[in-house]
Parts: sequence; C-alpha cells; structure tokens
Amino acid sequence: MKTSRLRAALLVMSVLLGAALLLPSMLLAQAVTGVGDDATIPKRGELRVSALSVWNRWYERYASNGTVQPLGTDFNFDTVGVGQFENLGAVQNSIRSLAGLPGFMASLGASRVQVHDNILSSPFSLELGLTNRISLSVMVPFVTATSNVNLVMNPTGHEPTLGFNPTLIAGAALSADSAFLAQFASAAVQLNLAISRCAATPSGSGCAQLNANPAAPRALIINADSYAAGLAQVYGGRGAAGNLFVPIAGTAAQSAIEAKVAAYRAMYAAYGISAITAAGPLGAQAPLTAADMQTVLTDSTFGVNAKPLATSVTRGIGDIEVGMKVNLFDSFHGNDSARFAPKGFKWRQSVGAIYRLGTGTLPSPADFTAIGTGDHQSDIELRTFTDLLYGPHFWISLVGSYTAQMADQLVVRIPDSPTQAILASYRQETVQRHLGDIVDIQVNPHWALNDYISFSGQYYYRHKSADAYTGTFTVSDLAGNVATLDAANLGIYSAASEHRLGIGATYSTVATVAKHKSGLPFDISYFHYETTLGSLGRVPKIAVDQVTLRVYQRLFGR
Repeated sequence: MKTSRLRAALLVMSVLLGAALLLPSMLLAQAVTGVGDDATIPKRGELRVSALSVWNRWYERYASNGTVQPLGTDFNFDTVGVGQFENLGAVQNSIRSLAGLPGFMASLGASRVQVHDNILSSPFSLELGLTNRISLSVMVPFVTATSNVNLVMNPTGHEPTLGFNPTLIAGAALSADSAFLAQFASAAVQLNLAISRCAATPSGSGCAQLNANPAAPRALIINADSYAAGLAQVYGGRGAAGNLFVPIAGTAAQSAIEAKVAAYRAMYAAYGISAITAAGPLGAQAPLTAADMQTVLTDSTFGVNAKPLATSVTRGIGDIEVGMKVNLFDSFHGNDSARFAPKGFKWRQSVGAIYRLGTGTLPSPADFTAIGTGDHQSDIELRTFTDLLYGPHFWISLVGSYTAQMADQLVVRIPDSPTQAILASYRQETVQRHLGDIVDIQVNPHWALNDYISFSGQYYYRHKSADAYTGTFTVSDLAGNVATLDAANLGIYSAASEHRLGIGATYSTVATVAKHKSGLPFDISYFHYETTLGSLGRVPKIAVDQVTLRVYQRLFGR
C-alpha cells in the first residue's frame, strides 16, 4: 500500500478506537457486522438501507507478466509512425524513393501521455427481510467516471521526421508548390523543343551536345517527369494521395529531396535549360504539437475520426443489481440474546444470487481513454457466505462467488494486435461479445472491540477468464487495400487474476438499540483496499476508499 493511504486508513481506525474507549463498557458483541460481505440477513420485516461512497483511483496497471505499467503506456511512443497511423505507410514508401533513403522512417515524433483514472460510485441499496431466513435486495449505483489525460507531443522537438503538409494550411504554399512543379514541366517542354530544333538544324546553337548523345536528354525528360510526379503525389494539394504529411524542412529527408532537385536542375542547365529555379517543394515548417495531434485524431481527413486524447467525464447509472439471499444455518437460531453475548464456536451459512442488469454505459468506440459507468451487459452471480465465530471477539467471513456473464453485441473498433491503441474509423464494426466468467473469494476477519466498534481486514482474490469476441469482416483500409478484421483480437489479454488487501473499521448502534429497544439502529464503516498483485491480463492497480452508512428500519413483524 502507498504509505500516505495506509496512514489515512490507520488514522480513521485510531479515531474510532479512541471513541470506543470513551464509551460506556458494554458486553462484547458480534452484532457489529464490520466491513465486507457476510452471512447475515435482515430479520423478517426489517429493511436495511445502505448508502455508499466509493472512490476508486488508479494510474497504473499490472501487465500480463505482473509488472507495473503507467496507464498511458499504450499511447507512449518514441516514434509515432506507421504502426499508429496507417496512412503514413504510403508517404513513407514514397519518401524513401524520392530521397534515396531506403531506411527512412515516417515519424510524427514522440508522444507522452499520462492517464489518471478515477470513479466515484454512490450505490444506494435496499434489502428487505421477507422471513428471518430470506431477503430480497436491489442496488442502484450512481457513477461519475473520470479519465484525466494529458498529452505531450515532441517534448524535445527533435524526434519527428514529418509534419503537416503546408499546402493543407496555407493557400500560398499550394501556389508555391504548384509553381515549382510547373518549372519541371516547363523544363521538359523546353528541352523537347531543343531536341526537335537540333534534329532539324544540327548546326544550331547548343546542338552539338544534344546530338552527340540524343538518348541522354530524352532519358532526362522521362526521369525528371517521373520524379516530379512523385513529388506531386507527396507534396500536392488536398485530395492527392499521401499528401497529409511531408518531411520537415531541414531534416535529412527534405535535404535529400532538395539535393535531388538540384541535380535535375544541373542536368537541365547542362543543355541550356534554366526553367527550374526553386530549391524544391516546401517542407513542413514545425513538428506537431499536442493540439496538432488532436487534430490528426479528430479530423476525418486523417482517417481516425476519433475523440481527442483528453480528459473525459462520464456520469450515469451503473449496472443495477437485484438479489436474493437465503440463510441455511445459524447457530444463534435467531436469538438476539445469544447473538449479542456469543460463547464458544458459532457458525452462520447463507447463499445468494444476483441478477445484474446491463444498465451501465460504455464509452464511444471512438474514445480511446474514456471510462464507462458499467459493463452494459447482464450477468448472473451465485454467492456463498460462511461466518465462523469464536467467542465475543473474533469472527471471520468467507465469501465466494461465481459470475456467469451473458453474451451480447457491441460496436467496437477492431485492432490487429492488443498493442494497437489508435484505431482508424474503418475498423468500427458490430461484434458478438461474451465476457469471461468470474470467480472471486473474500476472506474478511473481524475483531469486535465492544458493542459499538469492530475492526476488519480483507483478502480478496478475483479470477476472470478470457473474453470471447467473434466476427470477421472484410473492409477497405485507408490506402484502399482489402483488409480482414478479426474480432477475436479484442479478447487478447482480457483474462486476469487479481489480489487485494484491505483494512477497515465500523461503528454500530445495532446491538445497543436492540438491548434498550429504542433509538435508531445504524452502522457506518470506513474501508480502504488496494490491488497488490495482478497477472495474466491488464489489471488496474486500484486504490479504493469506501464509506458505508446502513440504517435499519422495521416495516412489519416484530
């Protein structure tokens, strides 16, 4: 646990302990239920109303091998290139040819993304005892999910090889590049006229060189025109293929292209043609900033058509739960006197079931960092509760559950690999989803200090099997090529095992109200827990603070 959080939790429990020492001495009682789940249920006609405030926060995750990674890892690149933006592939190949640099790598630079996620959940639940052994419950969570995102591009300014094509930004740049390409065309026309003139009049001025090797000037025209066509494809105006990004002015690629232009200028000049006067096409003027990258992500021109990598807040109702709990055995046999003054070994055993409705919302498939308010998918959870009590001080709750998740459909963007975090809009399809089933175990030891105060710990283990996504789609990628998308890639790294440790304290008036037959029975708990180990998949390293208020009210019976 982080030292500051552990200190805060210990401080809360120290305050409760100090308060307990000031209270009148009472019989030590197991009536203080403590934090976490247990086998107790409300009595017949008793309504247990619970209101919680749960703060979940995390900025790291466990990778599949158990190592800890920052949440922004998937968006942190030393080179934002073809792997992140597919439409850089065409311009990379073109520039390799134009610059004569076979090792050229298209890069928009380096990205640094920090992500800090937190969820404030306020579940409100009602549990009614139908009999002394059967209760029904409903829980409605109100959720605010926040993903705090900070994007920094090119922190040193020396990382990128490409920037925005200036013709996309300024009309003057388009005019300048058009004029430059027209110089190549003019040089070809002038040389062709000279070749024709010298063929008709071999003794004319400058004809000796042209007639000495007539194939050479013709080859120059062909090669220069082909090179100019390649330049037009990369540097041309909006609408030309591969023209969104060009080499940055002063970089090796741009300098190599300008050297090639200079070579063609010299070759034409050797035949007396001086039409090419410009140094070359205009390069990008600056590396991309964070704001520029947001434009790349959001403007449909660039093919991603997504939400910005920025802070987002999602508010709404989470996944609503409806449940039943049945007490199978109780050593106290419903006797309050025995329960409030326990002796020796006692045992309570209950079972339960929850139907969880998929009422929560998921983020848009175009939002790569937002958090939803739930799974938006229904499931059934079967639970077992075992309370083992010894004497008036100590008891332990053993809770196990199995969650069977139901299949549904989902609109998502399909990656080629789990490391692909930035996904183009053509990858968005409706797939079949079956989330992996879940097994979890809680071990909740409790120490009842007196009728008012108890302290609790928790060990929690959760294992989730891999999700299954099905659907194969044939689509056209950003270059117009046929691509096959396999939804099964979404299930990679979705299995997970998680261990948590927690501590908490509870203040309760339940026992004293029952003894005096008056007053308002309630309990209030503080609970802190953290994920201490995760493996198999990507497991958030969560720290949670939870405050629970439960009030008991008899509606009928006695």
